[in-house]
Amino acid sequence: MATIRKSSIKDLDNIAEIENSSFSKPWSIEQLRATISKIFIAEEKKEIKGFIAIDFILDEVHILHMAVHPDYRRQGIGKLMLRKAFEFPANKFFLEVRESNYCAQKLYEGFGFKVISKRKNYYQDNNETALVMERKATA
Repeated sequence: MATIRKSSIKDLDNIAEIENSSFSKPWSIEQLRATISKIFIAEEKKEIKGFIAIDFILDEVHILHMAVHPDYRRQGIGKLMLRKAFEFPANKFFLEVRESNYCAQKLYEGFGFKVISKRKNYYQDNNETALVMERKATA
């Protein structure tokens, strides 16, 4: 079973590998380095299987980014990482997801997220719309 821990700069190459294998327009190594203090990783037997970047704004948690290595998807790692985000005291949780990413939307809906708005042309690689999703702390 994977465990969640705070990332460190020594995890950067592994995080970048997961990032590059998960997204058509991945964050750069510089973006990941700048965000490293906000990243938690899912690790099992010293192997990083996924990561989640979380930001805190007042009484809200913003899930900035999340990815599971393609070899370890559909094994509960995404759920484990989301549960970590919910450990932080907040009244609301927010994230954006591609309008076409039905699997991720289903995962988030299973945790009580609901679509509250859309951001047209949000994703620069193909101008896809992002769905803004919110989960209230009581969900």
